[in-house]
Amino acid sequence: MKVLIAAGGTGGHITPGIAIANRLKQEGCEILFVGTKNGMEVDLIPKAGFDLKYIHARGIRRGNILKNIKTFTELIKGIDDVKRIIKEDKIDLVIGTGGYVTAPAMIAAIKLKVPTLIHESNALPGKTTKWLSGKVDRVAVGFEDALKQIPKAKCAVYTGNPTKLQDSYTKEECKKKIESKKPLVLVFGGSQGAKKINETMVEFINTTKIEDYEVIYATGPKHYDEIVSQIEVKNPNVKIEKYIYNMEEIMVASDLAVCRSGALTVTELGIVGLPAILIPFPYAAENHQFYNAKTISDANAGIIIEEKDLTCELLVKTINEVLNNKEKLKMMTDKAKKSEMKDAMDKIMKEINSIVKGKK
Repeated sequence: MKVLIAAGGTGGHITPGIAIANRLKQEGCEILFVGTKNGMEVDLIPKAGFDLKYIHARGIRRGNILKNIKTFTELIKGIDDVKRIIKEDKIDLVIGTGGYVTAPAMIAAIKLKVPTLIHESNALPGKTTKWLSGKVDRVAVGFEDALKQIPKAKCAVYTGNPTKLQDSYTKEECKKKIESKKPLVLVFGGSQGAKKINETMVEFINTTKIEDYEVIYATGPKHYDEIVSQIEVKNPNVKIEKYIYNMEEIMVASDLAVCRSGALTVTELGIVGLPAILIPFPYAAENHQFYNAKTISDANAGIIIEEKDLTCELLVKTINEVLNNKEKLKMMTDKAKKSEMKDAMDKIMKEINSIVKGKK
Protein backbone atom coordinates (compact mmCIF):
# COMPACT_ATOMS: atom_id res chain seq x y z
CA MET A 1 0.00 0.00 0.00
CA LYS A 2 1.24 3.48 -0.89
CA VAL A 3 0.45 6.14 1.70
CA LEU A 4 0.67 9.91 1.38
CA ILE A 5 1.03 11.84 4.67
CA ALA A 6 0.42 15.58 4.85
CA ALA A 7 2.29 16.95 7.87
CA GLY A 8 3.86 20.36 8.12
CA GLY A 9 4.39 23.63 9.92
CA THR A 10 5.22 22.73 13.51
CA GLY A 11 6.60 19.70 15.32
CA GLY A 12 3.16 19.14 16.84
CA HIS A 13 1.84 18.22 13.40
CA ILE A 14 4.98 16.55 12.07
CA THR A 15 5.93 14.26 14.97
CA PRO A 16 2.64 12.29 14.94
CA GLY A 17 2.96 11.99 11.16
CA ILE A 18 6.42 10.49 11.47
CA ALA A 19 5.24 8.09 14.21
CA ILE A 20 2.42 6.87 11.96
CA ALA A 21 4.81 6.63 9.00
CA ASN A 22 7.26 4.49 10.97
CA ARG A 23 4.54 2.01 11.91
CA LEU A 24 3.16 1.88 8.35
CA LYS A 25 6.69 1.29 7.05
CA GLN A 26 7.04 -1.66 9.46
CA GLU A 27 3.83 -3.03 7.98
CA GLY A 28 5.37 -2.92 4.51
CA CYS A 29 3.80 0.29 3.22
CA GLU A 30 5.53 2.82 0.98
CA ILE A 31 5.44 6.32 2.49
CA LEU A 32 5.57 9.75 0.90
CA PHE A 33 5.17 13.04 2.74
CA VAL A 34 3.92 16.38 1.41
CA GLY A 35 4.61 19.75 3.02
CA THR A 36 5.81 23.26 2.23
CA LYS A 37 9.26 24.82 2.08
CA ASN A 38 8.44 27.08 5.04
CA GLY A 39 7.91 24.66 7.93
CA MET A 40 9.92 22.33 10.14
CA GLU A 41 9.11 19.45 7.80
CA VAL A 42 11.98 20.59 5.58
CA ASP A 43 14.41 19.24 8.20
CA LEU A 44 12.44 16.76 10.28
CA ILE A 45 10.97 14.53 7.60
CA PRO A 46 14.17 13.85 5.59
CA LYS A 47 16.04 13.26 8.88
CA ALA A 48 13.42 10.65 9.75
CA GLY A 49 14.27 8.88 6.49
CA PHE A 50 11.21 9.73 4.40
CA ASP A 51 10.79 11.43 1.03
CA LEU A 52 9.11 14.84 1.01
CA LYS A 53 7.42 16.58 -1.90
CA TYR A 54 6.55 20.25 -1.72
CA ILE A 55 3.06 21.61 -2.35
CA HIS A 56 1.40 25.02 -2.18
CA ALA A 57 -0.26 25.72 1.17
CA ARG A 58 -0.38 28.48 3.77
CA GLY A 59 -2.28 29.25 6.94
CA ILE A 60 -5.20 31.63 7.39
CA ARG A 61 -4.25 35.07 8.73
CA ARG A 62 -6.78 36.54 11.11
CA GLY A 63 -8.06 39.97 10.13
CA ASN A 64 -6.05 40.18 6.91
CA ILE A 65 -8.32 39.84 3.86
CA LEU A 66 -5.60 40.39 1.26
CA LYS A 67 -3.33 37.70 2.70
CA ASN A 68 -6.27 35.30 2.97
CA ILE A 69 -7.00 35.79 -0.73
CA LYS A 70 -3.42 34.58 -1.24
CA THR A 71 -4.14 31.67 1.14
CA PHE A 72 -7.15 30.62 -0.95
CA THR A 73 -5.08 30.85 -4.15
CA GLU A 74 -2.39 28.68 -2.55
CA LEU A 75 -5.04 26.16 -1.49
CA ILE A 76 -6.30 25.78 -5.08
CA LYS A 77 -2.73 25.31 -6.32
CA GLY A 78 -2.05 22.85 -3.48
CA ILE A 79 -5.07 20.74 -4.39
CA ASP A 80 -3.75 20.46 -7.95
CA ASP A 81 -0.29 19.60 -6.62
CA VAL A 82 -1.64 16.75 -4.52
CA LYS A 83 -3.93 15.45 -7.26
CA ARG A 84 -0.90 15.14 -9.51
CA ILE A 85 1.12 13.36 -6.81
CA ILE A 86 -1.72 10.92 -6.04
CA LYS A 87 -2.02 10.01 -9.71
CA GLU A 88 1.71 9.81 -10.44
CA ASP A 89 2.57 7.80 -7.33
CA LYS A 90 -0.62 5.72 -7.35
CA ILE A 91 -1.47 6.59 -3.74
CA ASP A 92 -3.88 4.26 -1.90
CA LEU A 93 -4.45 6.30 1.27
CA VAL A 94 -3.99 9.93 2.34
CA ILE A 95 -3.39 10.85 5.99
CA GLY A 96 -3.28 14.38 7.39
CA THR A 97 -2.17 15.47 10.86
CA GLY A 98 -4.02 18.79 10.99
CA GLY A 99 -2.82 22.26 10.09
CA TYR A 100 -2.87 24.06 6.77
CA VAL A 101 -0.88 21.39 4.88
CA THR A 102 -3.66 18.88 5.54
CA ALA A 103 -6.38 20.86 3.72
CA PRO A 104 -5.21 20.54 0.08
CA ALA A 105 -4.21 16.90 0.63
CA MET A 106 -7.61 15.89 2.00
CA ILE A 107 -9.60 17.80 -0.63
CA ALA A 108 -7.54 16.33 -3.47
CA ALA A 109 -7.97 12.80 -2.08
CA ILE A 110 -11.73 13.23 -1.63
CA LYS A 111 -12.09 14.46 -5.21
CA LEU A 112 -10.15 11.44 -6.47
CA LYS A 113 -12.08 9.07 -4.16
CA VAL A 114 -8.95 7.97 -2.28
CA PRO A 115 -9.45 6.91 1.40
CA THR A 116 -8.73 9.67 3.91
CA LEU A 117 -7.87 9.91 7.59
CA ILE A 118 -7.04 12.94 9.74
CA HIS A 119 -5.22 12.49 13.02
CA GLU A 120 -5.87 15.44 15.36
CA SER A 121 -3.41 15.51 18.25
CA ASN A 122 -4.87 18.41 20.28
CA ALA A 123 -7.78 18.46 22.72
CA LEU A 124 -9.19 21.43 20.80
CA PRO A 125 -9.19 20.49 17.09
CA GLY A 126 -7.84 23.09 14.70
CA LYS A 127 -9.82 24.88 12.00
CA THR A 128 -8.72 22.48 9.26
CA THR A 129 -9.84 19.40 11.21
CA LYS A 130 -13.20 20.95 12.12
CA TRP A 131 -13.81 22.04 8.54
CA LEU A 132 -12.96 18.68 6.97
CA SER A 133 -14.31 16.37 9.71
CA GLY A 134 -17.60 15.84 7.91
CA LYS A 135 -15.90 15.12 4.60
CA VAL A 136 -13.03 12.71 5.35
CA ASP A 137 -13.56 9.00 5.99
CA ARG A 138 -12.20 9.05 9.53
CA VAL A 139 -10.95 11.47 12.19
CA ALA A 140 -8.74 9.93 14.87
CA VAL A 141 -8.32 12.18 17.93
CA GLY A 142 -5.60 12.26 20.54
CA PHE A 143 -7.87 13.36 23.40
CA GLU A 144 -11.38 12.10 24.12
CA ASP A 145 -12.53 15.69 24.78
CA ALA A 146 -11.87 16.49 21.12
CA LEU A 147 -14.81 14.33 20.02
CA LYS A 148 -17.24 16.92 21.41
CA GLN A 149 -15.67 19.59 19.21
CA ILE A 150 -16.37 17.82 15.91
CA PRO A 151 -20.07 16.82 16.16
CA LYS A 152 -20.51 16.84 12.36
CA ALA A 153 -17.71 14.35 11.74
CA LYS A 154 -18.61 11.49 9.40
CA CYS A 155 -16.75 9.13 11.75
CA ALA A 156 -14.58 10.18 14.70
CA VAL A 157 -12.67 7.82 16.98
CA TYR A 158 -10.59 8.36 20.11
CA THR A 159 -7.24 6.68 19.57
CA GLY A 160 -4.76 8.75 21.57
CA ASN A 161 -1.57 10.24 20.18
CA PRO A 162 1.18 8.10 18.67
CA THR A 163 4.51 8.41 20.46
CA LYS A 164 7.68 6.35 20.77
CA LEU A 165 7.54 6.72 24.56
CA GLN A 166 6.57 3.63 26.54
CA ASP A 167 6.53 2.92 30.28
CA SER A 168 9.04 0.09 29.94
CA TYR A 169 11.03 1.07 33.04
CA THR A 170 10.20 1.19 36.75
CA LYS A 171 10.69 4.34 38.81
CA GLU A 172 13.22 2.55 41.02
CA GLU A 173 15.30 1.47 38.01
CA CYS A 174 15.33 4.96 36.54
CA LYS A 175 16.13 6.73 39.79
CA LYS A 176 19.03 4.37 40.37
CA LYS A 177 20.30 4.83 36.83
CA ILE A 178 20.41 8.64 37.08
CA GLU A 179 21.52 8.52 40.74
CA SER A 180 18.50 10.41 42.05
CA LYS A 181 17.86 9.92 45.77
CA LYS A 182 15.28 12.64 46.47
CA PRO A 183 11.94 13.64 44.93
CA LEU A 184 12.73 14.81 41.41
CA VAL A 185 11.25 17.80 39.56
CA LEU A 186 11.66 17.79 35.79
CA VAL A 187 11.51 21.21 34.10
CA PHE A 188 11.43 21.68 30.33
CA GLY A 189 9.85 23.97 27.77
CA GLY A 190 9.68 21.74 24.73
CA SER A 191 12.51 20.76 22.40
CA GLN A 192 13.48 24.39 21.76
CA GLY A 193 12.98 25.67 25.31
CA ALA A 194 10.57 28.40 26.43
CA LYS A 195 11.59 32.02 27.12
CA LYS A 196 9.28 32.72 30.06
CA ILE A 197 10.01 29.40 31.75
CA ASN A 198 13.75 29.99 31.29
CA GLU A 199 13.55 33.49 32.78
CA THR A 200 11.61 32.16 35.76
CA MET A 201 14.03 29.27 36.28
CA VAL A 202 17.06 31.59 36.39
CA GLU A 203 15.44 33.47 39.29
CA PHE A 204 14.27 30.20 40.83
CA ILE A 205 17.76 28.69 40.90
CA ASN A 206 19.44 31.91 42.05
CA THR A 207 17.04 32.69 44.91
CA THR A 208 15.54 29.40 46.13
CA LYS A 209 17.02 27.12 48.75
CA ILE A 210 16.60 23.71 47.09
CA GLU A 211 17.42 21.01 49.64
CA ASP A 212 14.48 18.60 49.93
CA TYR A 213 14.21 17.74 46.25
CA GLU A 214 16.26 17.65 43.05
CA VAL A 215 15.71 19.50 39.78
CA ILE A 216 16.62 18.47 36.24
CA TYR A 217 16.08 21.47 33.98
CA ALA A 218 16.37 21.48 30.18
CA THR A 219 16.91 24.95 28.74
CA GLY A 220 16.68 24.06 25.06
CA PRO A 221 19.90 23.94 22.97
CA LYS A 222 19.75 27.54 21.77
CA HIS A 223 19.40 29.00 25.26
CA TYR A 224 21.81 26.89 27.30
CA ASP A 225 24.91 29.14 27.23
CA GLU A 226 22.87 32.25 27.97
CA ILE A 227 21.05 30.61 30.88
CA VAL A 228 24.18 29.11 32.43
CA SER A 229 25.92 32.50 32.28
CA GLN A 230 23.12 33.96 34.43
CA ILE A 231 23.26 31.32 37.16
CA GLU A 232 24.95 32.80 40.23
CA VAL A 233 24.43 29.93 42.66
CA LYS A 234 25.75 26.40 42.30
CA ASN A 235 23.48 23.83 43.87
CA PRO A 236 24.25 20.08 43.80
CA ASN A 237 20.51 19.40 43.71
CA VAL A 238 20.07 21.25 40.40
CA LYS A 239 21.20 19.82 37.09
CA ILE A 240 20.97 22.00 33.97
CA GLU A 241 20.92 20.35 30.55
CA LYS A 242 20.74 21.67 26.98
CA TYR A 243 18.42 18.86 25.97
CA ILE A 244 17.29 15.62 27.58
CA TYR A 245 18.04 12.72 25.26
CA ASN A 246 16.90 9.98 27.67
CA MET A 247 13.53 11.65 28.30
CA GLU A 248 11.69 8.38 28.91
CA GLU A 249 13.99 7.43 31.80
CA ILE A 250 13.94 10.95 33.27
CA MET A 251 10.14 11.20 33.10
CA VAL A 252 9.70 7.84 34.80
CA ALA A 253 12.24 8.81 37.50
CA SER A 254 10.54 12.16 38.12
CA ASP A 255 7.87 12.92 40.71
CA LEU A 256 6.61 16.19 39.21
CA ALA A 257 7.02 18.01 35.89
CA VAL A 258 6.98 21.72 35.11
CA CYS A 259 6.38 22.10 31.39
CA ARG A 260 4.39 23.35 28.40
CA SER A 261 1.30 21.43 27.33
CA GLY A 262 1.79 20.47 23.71
CA ALA A 263 -0.21 17.42 22.66
CA LEU A 264 2.80 15.09 22.64
CA THR A 265 4.01 16.27 26.06
CA VAL A 266 0.57 15.78 27.60
CA THR A 267 0.34 12.31 26.02
CA GLU A 268 3.73 11.28 27.40
CA LEU A 269 2.83 12.55 30.89
CA GLY A 270 -0.20 10.24 30.73
CA ILE A 271 1.78 7.23 29.55
CA VAL A 272 4.30 7.40 32.41
CA GLY A 273 1.82 8.75 34.98
CA LEU A 274 3.68 11.95 35.83
CA PRO A 275 1.74 14.79 37.50
CA ALA A 276 2.59 18.27 36.25
CA ILE A 277 2.52 22.00 36.70
CA LEU A 278 1.50 23.08 33.21
CA ILE A 279 2.34 26.43 31.65
CA PRO A 280 0.51 26.52 28.28
CA PHE A 281 2.13 28.43 25.42
CA PRO A 282 -0.33 31.36 25.11
CA TYR A 283 0.30 31.99 21.41
CA ALA A 284 -0.51 28.49 20.16
CA ALA A 285 -3.24 28.39 17.51
CA GLU A 286 -6.66 28.85 19.15
CA ASN A 287 -4.92 28.55 22.54
CA HIS A 288 -4.97 24.75 22.10
CA GLN A 289 -2.23 24.17 24.67
CA PHE A 290 -4.55 25.50 27.38
CA TYR A 291 -7.19 22.94 26.40
CA ASN A 292 -4.58 20.17 26.35
CA ALA A 293 -3.54 21.21 29.87
CA LYS A 294 -7.17 21.31 30.97
CA THR A 295 -7.54 17.58 30.26
CA ILE A 296 -4.89 16.97 32.94
CA SER A 297 -6.19 19.60 35.32
CA ASP A 298 -9.76 18.30 35.06
CA ALA A 299 -8.47 14.82 35.92
CA ASN A 300 -6.81 16.27 39.07
CA ALA A 301 -3.43 15.18 37.71
CA GLY A 302 -2.00 18.65 37.18
CA ILE A 303 -2.12 22.35 37.96
CA ILE A 304 -2.30 25.07 35.31
CA ILE A 305 -0.34 28.29 35.69
CA GLU A 306 -1.00 30.63 32.78
CA GLU A 307 2.14 32.30 31.48
CA LYS A 308 0.83 35.78 32.35
CA ASP A 309 0.60 34.67 35.99
CA LEU A 310 3.92 32.83 36.17
CA THR A 311 6.38 34.18 38.75
CA CYS A 312 9.22 32.59 40.65
CA GLU A 313 7.28 32.95 43.91
CA LEU A 314 4.20 31.22 42.52
CA LEU A 315 6.26 28.40 41.01
CA VAL A 316 8.13 27.77 44.28
CA LYS A 317 4.86 27.83 46.24
CA THR A 318 3.13 25.41 43.87
CA ILE A 319 6.04 22.94 43.79
CA ASN A 320 6.24 22.95 47.59
CA GLU A 321 2.48 22.50 47.97
CA VAL A 322 2.59 19.36 45.82
CA LEU A 323 5.83 17.77 47.05
CA ASN A 324 5.20 18.50 50.74
CA ASN A 325 1.74 16.92 50.64
CA LYS A 326 2.40 13.20 50.12
CA GLU A 327 -1.29 12.34 49.88
CA LYS A 328 -1.88 15.00 47.23
CA LEU A 329 1.18 13.91 45.25
CA LYS A 330 0.06 10.26 45.32
CA MET A 331 -3.45 11.22 44.26
CA MET A 332 -2.14 13.31 41.36
CA THR A 333 0.23 10.50 40.32
CA ASP A 334 -2.59 7.94 40.35
CA LYS A 335 -4.84 10.26 38.33
CA ALA A 336 -2.05 11.05 35.83
CA LYS A 337 -1.73 7.48 34.61
CA LYS A 338 -3.64 6.88 31.38
CA SER A 339 -2.72 3.39 30.26
CA GLU A 340 -4.99 3.54 27.20
CA MET A 341 -2.60 6.06 25.62
CA LYS A 342 0.02 3.33 25.14
CA ASP A 343 -2.09 1.63 22.49
CA ALA A 344 -2.60 4.68 20.26
CA MET A 345 -0.70 3.36 17.27
CA ASP A 346 -2.50 0.01 17.31
CA LYS A 347 -5.84 1.84 17.38
CA ILE A 348 -4.81 4.13 14.52
CA MET A 349 -3.74 1.12 12.45
CA LYS A 350 -7.11 -0.50 13.11
CA GLU A 351 -8.87 2.58 11.69
CA ILE A 352 -6.53 2.74 8.69
CA ASN A 353 -7.18 -0.91 7.84
CA SER A 354 -10.92 -0.40 8.26
CA ILE A 355 -11.23 2.54 5.87
CA VAL A 356 -8.91 1.03 3.24
CA LYS A 357 -10.83 -2.26 3.22
CA GLY A 358 -14.12 -0.37 3.16
CA LYS A 359 -13.12 1.51 0.00
CA LYS A 360 -12.20 -1.63 -1.93
